[in-house]
Amino acid sequence: MIWLSAIITLFGFLFGIAAVVVNTDGTALGLGDDAKETLDTLSLLALLPLIPIAFYIYRFYLAAQAKSNALRIGPAQFPELFALYQDIGRRLELKTLPKLYLTNGNGVVNAFALECNRRQRYVVIHAEIAMLMPTAPEIVEFVLAHELAHHKLRHVSLWRLAIGAVPQSLVLPGLATTRAQEYSADRVALAVCPNYANTVRLLAVGPWMQHGVNPQAWLEQCEEENKELFVRISNLLSDHAVMVKRFKALKDIEMHGFERHGSMF
Repeated sequence: MIWLSAIITLFGFLFGIAAVVVNTDGTALGLGDDAKETLDTLSLLALLPLIPIAFYIYRFYLAAQAKSNALRIGPAQFPELFALYQDIGRRLELKTLPKLYLTNGNGVVNAFALECNRRQRYVVIHAEIAMLMPTAPEIVEFVLAHELAHHKLRHVSLWRLAIGAVPQSLVLPGLATTRAQEYSADRVALAVCPNYANTVRLLAVGPWMQHGVNPQAWLEQCEEENKELFVRISNLLSDHAVMVKRFKALKDIEMHGFERHGSMF
């Protein structure tokens, strides 16, 4: 999907340039606009290089916002969580480990990866997930592995976001790209955390009821519902695979190996 995103973005850029090419008599080829309007358009296009610069600066703002409202995890701050994080980083063979932050999700179960540049990379995990360390550490482990996989696969790098700009603006290709990246991060996480597919129950019912989930009954539900038309449509319009497809994809890998892939539709 990332190569498709790159092709779409490149095509969009070339099309934009071609649309404002001015010939020798001062008219825009194929458009019929007068030369003044075309030159005005060219002036606006001259500002395009400022867009990635502005976006680059905005990434630092997002990182600062996340860090300033969170605790940085380390040897002196939640050392058990930090030790687990380091171990996952070693398993993923990451040369440098992104800084880990813990924040209050105010009831929201989430974690995310963020990168400003190659030296300033972060993982932020909500306390609603980290609170499970004493009772269900495998859930925390899988979530951290998933977020580190995004860094490992360079999903949050600036160039990856740049070449996906046009597909994201076209909605469906953008959603498909993001969905494929989430599947990929799940696969990498499962590779270093084998037999942990059941941990995604957290995303279905939250940390408060995850202990009561029957994985076999859930898998039977997934088998029954994942091919329904409107489930497919819901998945098509989601940036993350819907849970009946995501859980089934992980269980398929556990049972049949990594030649199995999650359903995009």
